[in-house]
This record gives sequence, structure tokens and C-alpha cells, in this order.
Amino acid sequence: MAALAAAALTCALVGCAAPAEEGTPSKPVRPITPVTAGPALSSEEQALVDKAWAAYMALTDIYVKAGQRGEYDWNADPEKRPLFRYAGGRFGSALERDLDLMKEQGLIRTGAPKITLRRVVSVSPTSIVVEACVDDSGTDTIVKQTRKSVAAPGQNKRYPVTLRAGLYADGVWRWVESAGDRGSSC
Repeated sequence: MAALAAAALTCALVGCAAPAEEGTPSKPVRPITPVTAGPALSSEEQALVDKAWAAYMALTDIYVKAGQRGEYDWNADPEKRPLFRYAGGRFGSALERDLDLMKEQGLIRTGAPKITLRRVVSVSPTSIVVEACVDDSGTDTIVKQTRKSVAAPGQNKRYPVTLRAGLYADGVWRWVESAGDRGSSC
């Protein structure tokens, strides 16, 4: 159960691809060539991307620190919780659910992932899609009391993640989707 919680935690923050069905051949692992070129962005679009990416980095910082401490501010008003300003929809709910699950199971995270923006996939006035590279090699999920790892062995620790941010009515960019591909490398 603890290993499941550790996997869920990582999946919530950076996303996970669905596993292949049993009995079906899996795709071979193929490295992704680093891509820096995306659509040509106007200065206004670049400013939107910069603002949204800053929000993602703030979201990641809050989430990682809460996982390291094993504590999160569960304000009765969800709009006053730390992640509210940066994550929305099911993605925001999944992040909070994972923090709660970790606390219930006595798990904490060590280290922090290194996340780099690889390319902008698309930009519109209300949606931004980017691809990032996550390097989880310096992190672990451990039992707080025993300090023993519960991480699944043999997982790819460096993989691409596609993220989508949406512009909310209050003028704030919130990250609403995350899909990682641990079958690929970046």
C-alpha cells in the first residue's frame, strides 16, 4: 500500500501514462530528442507563458515542501489553501488528495525534482500547453518513522511531462492537467 501511495504522489505532480494492459506488448522505450523549437511566440504570448510557468514553479515548490514536511494547510475554505492559486480542477484535487494520503500513511518525500521547460506546444488567450522534463533522480518517498524507501524500483527517473494551464475568471493561470510519459526519456 505504501508503494502505491508513493507512485500516486509522483503521478499527481508530474502525471503518469496509463500502464499497458496485461498481455499486450509494451512500446519500446525511445529517447526523446530535446526539442526547443515550438510555435513562434509573440512578446505577449511569451509573457503569458512566463507568467504561467512561474505559477507552475510556485505550485511545485508548495507541493514538494508539503510532501517533505508531511503537513499541508487544510483550511476549511479551499480557496485559502496554498495550492488553490496555482492548481485547479481535477489536477488540484489530485495533488491535495495525494498529500492527504501521504500523511495518512506516514510518508514523506526527500529531495526535490528538477523540472525544466522544454518547449511551448500551444498558446491561446485562455490555455497554454507546454512540455517539461522532470528529473526525479534526487528524490525518494520514505516512511517518516523508519526512513525506509517505499519507491517502486526500476522506474525511469527522467521523463517528459505535458502540462496544461488554463486562465481562470479571476485572471490567474492555474495548472489543470499533467501527463507524464515514464516510457520515454528527456
